[in-house]
Amino acid sequence: MTTDLQGLVLKGVTKVYRQELGHGSYGSIYAVKYCGTICAAKEIILVEGLGEVEIQQTVESFIMECYQCSTLRHPNVIQFLGIYYPSATAGSVQERMRLPVMVMEMMADSLTSLVDKHEKIPLHMKYSIVHDVSLGLCYLHNHDPPIVHRDLSPSNILLTAHHVAKISDIGLAKVLMADYRMIMADTTEIVDLKSPESLGDDPIYGPPTDVFSFGGILLYTFNQLWPRPIRQVHFDPILKKKVTLSEVERRQQHLDKMIEDGEMLISLVEECLDDDPAVRPPIVAVCEKIEVSKDAVYMKESIQDTITLHQQSKQMRSEIGRLKSENYHLRLSSTRSVPLLNGVTELSEETLGDTDTSKLRIEAPPLIPALITGRYYIKWTQLADLPAPMYRAFATVQNKKVYIAGGTSPVDYAMHRVFVYDINTDRWDQLPPSGYHHGIPHIIGCKLALIGGCLSTAMQRTNKVSTFDETNQTWTSYYPDLLSARSTPGVVTHLENVIVAGGRAGDDTAVAQDDIEVFNWIENSHWRKVSINLPVPMWSFTPIIADDYLVIVGYSAGSAMKRYTGSYKIPVTNITNEPQKNSSKSNKKKTKWTTITSAPHWSTALVSNSFPLMAVGGQNYNGTPTSDIKMYDECDKSWRTMASLSSARTDVAVAAVSDNAIIAIGGFTKAGSVANALSSSLTTVELGQVQLLH
Repeated sequence: MTTDLQGLVLKGVTKVYRQELGHGSYGSIYAVKYCGTICAAKEIILVEGLGEVEIQQTVESFIMECYQCSTLRHPNVIQFLGIYYPSATAGSVQERMRLPVMVMEMMADSLTSLVDKHEKIPLHMKYSIVHDVSLGLCYLHNHDPPIVHRDLSPSNILLTAHHVAKISDIGLAKVLMADYRMIMADTTEIVDLKSPESLGDDPIYGPPTDVFSFGGILLYTFNQLWPRPIRQVHFDPILKKKVTLSEVERRQQHLDKMIEDGEMLISLVEECLDDDPAVRPPIVAVCEKIEVSKDAVYMKESIQDTITLHQQSKQMRSEIGRLKSENYHLRLSSTRSVPLLNGVTELSEETLGDTDTSKLRIEAPPLIPALITGRYYIKWTQLADLPAPMYRAFATVQNKKVYIAGGTSPVDYAMHRVFVYDINTDRWDQLPPSGYHHGIPHIIGCKLALIGGCLSTAMQRTNKVSTFDETNQTWTSYYPDLLSARSTPGVVTHLENVIVAGGRAGDDTAVAQDDIEVFNWIENSHWRKVSINLPVPMWSFTPIIADDYLVIVGYSAGSAMKRYTGSYKIPVTNITNEPQKNSSKSNKKKTKWTTITSAPHWSTALVSNSFPLMAVGGQNYNGTPTSDIKMYDECDKSWRTMASLSSARTDVAVAAVSDNAIIAIGGFTKAGSVANALSSSLTTVELGQVQLLH
C-alpha cells in the first residue's frame, strides 16, 4: 500500500503546533510547513479496537482520494500537493499501518464561517463565490472520467484570503461508470441538501445529485440562512388531507427571501431543486446562467459606484469653489487689491476713490492654460487605412477597439458595414452586416449597439437598436426599439442613461427631427420621450457630456438643408430625470437650452469625454475644409486654435482612445457637391497624441 504512493510522497514536511483547523470526511485537519509554505494536512483517525476489515476499507478509501486528488488541476478545486508519513506512537494503529497524511493548499476560510461572521455579505461577493463553485463542479462533472462530489455543502466550500471559492473534501467523491450513473451506500452528506433519489434505500448518485445540493448552496449563500426545508408531508386545510410537497415547495420560504439579493437566480434554483433528476439542468448550463447574472450585477454595481463618485466629485468641486471664494474675499479684505481686465494690475483702497466696484470684473485664469498657450502640440501617427473611404461617420471605443459606422461612402458595401479597428494589432476587420446603414455605433452596457438607421435596400428609416453578439457573430435585438424611426441621430451616454436626439425622419427625405428619447439600460425598461426638444432640428451631430451639461455643436438639415452654427448646452439632469410629459408642452421647454457661442466650423467633430470642448476639422464658413483643432475657452467664451490635423478635411470621425490621444478616421477634402465629397472621401486613419513642447 505504501509503495503505491511513493510518487506522491513529500520530503521535509513538519507539523505546525497549533490548534486543529477542522475535520474532514476521514479525520482531523491541521497545519504543516512544506518548503517554507504553510499548508493544510488531513490525517486518518482510527479508533482503537476497529476490526482489520474496517481499517483496511478506510485506508483504501483514503488512498483512493489521494490518487483522485493528484489528477485534479482547477483553480476552483482544492489543490492536492502530496502525502507524508508523520511519526507515530510506538505500537499504535497509526504506526502499525503506517498511515499517510494528505497535504493540501491552505485556505483562509469556509463559506459557513464567512456567513457566520458577516451579517451582510456584499452582493458581488456572493455571485463570485457561487460562480466559482459552479466552475469547480463543471470541471469535476466533465472530468475524464466524470466525478460526482456527493458531499457538497457550505462547510467544504473553502475560500482564499481574496474570497476565491474552491471545492474541497473530495473523500466521498466517486468516479462514474460508463452509464454516468452510480448506485452506492449512503453517505454522510447533510440531509437538508440531499436530493430525493439519494435518500432512498438504494440511493442513486450522479451529476444531478450535486446540482440539487448546489441549489441549496445558492439559497444558503444569498439568504445567509440555512435552507432547512419544511416537512415533506403537509396537511392541506382546504383539501383536509395530507399532501406530499415537492422539494421546491418545501423550500418556498427560502426562495421568497431570495428576492432581496438573488432575484435573478430564483428560477435557476427552482430548476436545480426539481424532484426529477432528469429535469435538473446540467452544471454547464447552471454556470452560464450564473455568469450572465453575475455580469449584470457587476455592471450595475459599477455604474452605481460611478454615480456615487460623480456625485462626490460634484460636491468636491462645489466645496473647492466655496473655499476659493472665501480665500479670495479674505485676500481682498487684507490687501484691498484685485486684478482687472482694463489693464490696471493693482487697485488699493486709497486709489479706489469713488469708483463703482460693482462694475469691476475679476480676471480668472484659463481653464487649461497649458493647451491654450501652446505649450502642447499633437503629434500624428499614420495607422492602417480604413477598408473603404468614408465620411460623416461616427466612432465609439471599447477595450482598445474602435468601431465606426453610420457614414457615407462611394463604396456601397461600406455603408452597410461596421468596421472595427484593433489598436493593439493595428488591424481593421469588418463585422457581419446588420441589415441597416446610417445607424450610430454606440456602447450600451459593454455591448456594441447600432442605433437607428435605414434599411439597406431602401431609404426607409428604422427604430431598431441592434446589438452585436460576439459569441455568435450576429446582430440581435437585446435592447428595446426606439419610439421613433430615425437615422444618424445624436447619441450619448450619461451614467446609466442613453440619450438619442434628432436625426433624419421619414422615407427618402432629408427631414430632420428635434425630439429626444432616453433609455435607462440598467433597468432595461423602454425608451421614453422627454418634453425638452433640441433648439433646432439636427442630424449627423455629436452630442457630448461636459461638466454635467449636455452639449451639442451641429447643424440642422431640414428640407432647405439649412446649416446652423449655434452651440448649445443644458444640464443633463434636465433630460435624464424629467418624467414623461405631454408633448404639447414641449415648445415651452426650449428655453432651458443655453446658447454657448457660434460653432467654430460647419461639419466639425466634437471629441467625446473632452472638457473643455475640442472640435476637430470641418469647413470654414466660406466652404473651405480646415485642419484646425479648436478648444473652447470658457473664460473668453470663444474657440481657440490649439493644434492641427495633418491635412484639411471635414466630416471626420474622431474618438478619444486615452486621456491624451485621439483617433481621426476618414472625412473628405473637397467641399461643395455630394460628388465632390464622394470623390475626395478618405481612408486615412491617424492617431494624435498630445505631447509637451520642450
